[in-house]
Formats: sequence, C-alpha cells, structure tokens
Amino acid sequence: MELSTKNIHVIKTFEFEPDFKHRKPFEITELFNGERRRLLEIKLSGGEVLKNHKAAEPITVFCISGNGTFKAGENLEDEIELKSGTLLTLEPEVPHEIEAKPELRLLLTKFKKD
Repeated sequence: MELSTKNIHVIKTFEFEPDFKHRKPFEITELFNGERRRLLEIKLSGGEVLKNHKAAEPITVFCISGNGTFKAGENLEDEIELKSGTLLTLEPEVPHEIEAKPELRLLLTKFKKD
C-alpha cells in the first residue's frame, strides 16, 4: 500500500514491463497537475506518431518502456532513439515529434511558467 505524507505525494508506481495488449493506439493520462509542474503518462502503440507540435514550457520525457524515435528542431532535424530508461529534456517552443516503434510508454513532465 502506498502512502502520501505531508511532504511526499506518491503519484504512481510504474510497472516497467511493456503491457500494450488491448490498448488504444494513443492514450494520455494526467497523473499530477500542481502549481509548478504537470505529469502525463503517454502510451503509443501500433507505430502511432504524436505529430509535430510544440510545448509552451520546458519539458522532460522519460521512456518507461518500449522503443521509438524522438525528433526535434524546426525541420525535425535532430533525432534520437528512445528505449526504456532514456531521459531527455527540451526547451520551450521547440517543434518535436514522437514515433512508437512499435510501442512506447512515456512520462512527460511539463514545467509551468511562474
């Protein structure tokens, strides 16, 4: 049983094994929305692509499980392979795109402006 205390808020305990059976091709679940940050779990399967978009705030992306590609830049010219354990950060307003190869599960942190 997980507990939260006065200073610690347990959000979720992740299972690190891929579990993509019977899932939608694209799911976003908000895990936390606080004063300074927002945490989202993103699940992509079947080679789904989160098309070119921008975030107004700095973000971090942590690959929980699966494989994929993260592209960034005005022409999506920068590319890295995502695999379980990959952690990256991106500045605000940088265009980016994420592709599952074939499945991907991510933890996204959006840092809110003051």
